[in-house]
Amino acid sequence: MYKVEEQKVRRKMWIKSSNIPKARLGWELDDCVDTDPEDIEQIRGWISLLDQGVNVRASGSRHCGKGLMIAGKPGRGKSTVAVATIQDIMRLSPPSAFDVEDGLTLIRPCYFMTFNDVLSLSGRMMDSPTDWEEVLYYGLLGEAHDSYNIRVLVIDDVGKEHASLSGWQKNVLHHVLRTRFNLGLPTIVTTNVSLDDWGSLYGDATESFAKEAFMYLPMVTNKGDLRE
Repeated sequence: MYKVEEQKVRRKMWIKSSNIPKARLGWELDDCVDTDPEDIEQIRGWISLLDQGVNVRASGSRHCGKGLMIAGKPGRGKSTVAVATIQDIMRLSPPSAFDVEDGLTLIRPCYFMTFNDVLSLSGRMMDSPTDWEEVLYYGLLGEAHDSYNIRVLVIDDVGKEHASLSGWQKNVLHHVLRTRFNLGLPTIVTTNVSLDDWGSLYGDATESFAKEAFMYLPMVTNKGDLRE
């Protein structure tokens, strides 16, 4: 684990602004010891593409905007791995990885939200949102002032809402993922729904798009539910 207060000022600000759950603040990928090492290496490979500048808004690159989908049963460490991933990015990735214009101050390169958070925020946008909510909403889409555009967004627990899933919720998910991908902004999704089942839950168009837009990582552990 690392200590947030020991990071350089800019990176410390990024981490503190990223909405990471306090229980996982300070985690690195090296701390995810219950995760298959091969899965961790695949994630490091994905991060290396970002570091090389061929992911975030990398026009013409086949990796442009390609995110990471971490799938598996509840309690397999998906959320922990996702927040450790963005913390490694905020601590270690070069500024060039975020496609920042000279003279621009990047406020939130990475941000963590549950899918229910995304739905709640989207709902509030239809009923007198606060200035902060507007900035966050358009920032997660990549349509805010560029200082506030989130380069790597984590959407956690996609699929948890399926019992009450509505057409509006499906549309919100597709809109956020598609908008970010079209703008070259990668998203990390954690889900308990396998990619091959996305069509039955979110529609064939969303499943087809997800197969293009994400590196798919099915997470399995022999230790079962790590929360027990």
